[in-house]
Amino acid sequence: MNPDPLDELASQLKQSAQKIAQQGHEVRAGISRLVSDAAGRFSQAKDGFTTLVRAVGEGAAAGASSALPDQTESVLRSVIDGLADGLGKSAHAIKLTLEESGASGVHFAQDDLNKVMRDFQAIGESFTEIFSDAVNRLGGEASGQARAFVDHARQTWQTTRPALQAAVDEALKHPSQLGRETVQAGASAARQAAGVLFSELGRRLQGTGGQPNP
Repeated sequence: MNPDPLDELASQLKQSAQKIAQQGHEVRAGISRLVSDAAGRFSQAKDGFTTLVRAVGEGAAAGASSALPDQTESVLRSVIDGLADGLGKSAHAIKLTLEESGASGVHFAQDDLNKVMRDFQAIGESFTEIFSDAVNRLGGEASGQARAFVDHARQTWQTTRPALQAAVDEALKHPSQLGRETVQAGASAARQAAGVLFSELGRRLQGTGGQPNP
């Protein structure tokens, strides 16, 4: 049985997040870049963004446990902040892509638009839970501070949520009809366009440090 490519990607992401947290240097910036660089690849898979958040959260929590005791709390807080930054940049890139494509008359497949909405809504439901689970598994002093980390994750999510909601709102108003072609031609074009939105997201973010390419 062939391994699931998403599982392999998640494993790589988890290891990278663990290494960033272990080093304890520029954790927020490192996690933000990691998330935004991976967003294009994870966005195409079912539950991709939630899998991304969980892989980063679990990996970074494990890495933070190896940091100096007096650094564990600050590292975990920086991980939460960096993850939120990366998600916010990814959402902004999607919003820009939809705005620009709409202005130029290029429309993405409805399946892609629906997935954007589902994924971002799912992240909101699981963001704090993922960090609570990850920190509780660490045990020791970090586990005793789980409530504080969850509160920080919840507050951080509230600051990030508008960017994701803006992408969802743009997807809701983005035209799903491909021009004025016949129904048959339109259906064919929609099938060809499926997944293009996420490929474009990857192109915008990959290797840019999370700053969307023009």
